[in-house]
Amino acid sequence: MKNKKVFLLIILLVLAMLYAFAGCNYAGYEIPDEDKILVNIQLDLDEDIGLLLTEWDINGQTGGSGACNADRSMLKRDSSNEWEFDRVMLEKPADTYEVKLKFIVVTEYFDPNYDFDYPDEYKIPMNEIAFTAKFGETYYVTITGGHQEGYQAVLQNQ
Repeated sequence: MKNKKVFLLIILLVLAMLYAFAGCNYAGYEIPDEDKILVNIQLDLDEDIGLLLTEWDINGQTGGSGACNADRSMLKRDSSNEWEFDRVMLEKPADTYEVKLKFIVVTEYFDPNYDFDYPDEYKIPMNEIAFTAKFGETYYVTITGGHQEGYQAVLQNQ
């Protein structure tokens, strides 16, 4: 009886290790660059900001995302961020991808939330940029301005 328990324990331990190792292989999975639309966002602002929110529309499929510092510090006024869209997120594949991005500056730091639920007095929306994108390409946007005069997003020529 004791040998059966030891044998069963060894089998369970081996299965647990195999499961753990299989999980480790998937944890580091990286989306290949050719399956991403990447937007490099350069900030050229008058002051540091709390959050940078992005409302996106790709061929009618919409969503939102944001950028913040994990240490809860402000985003530096001259820093850069990246926004990416992965092909696996597409509901319907297409030949061309019409991308619309609308950025919103949150002037103070708040803990991020998925609903963009921040006090209106701290949210400053800016103009929408639009372009036709290809997966595997990088696009460049510069955001300028400040709290007093407002913010503006400009798509740079490649």
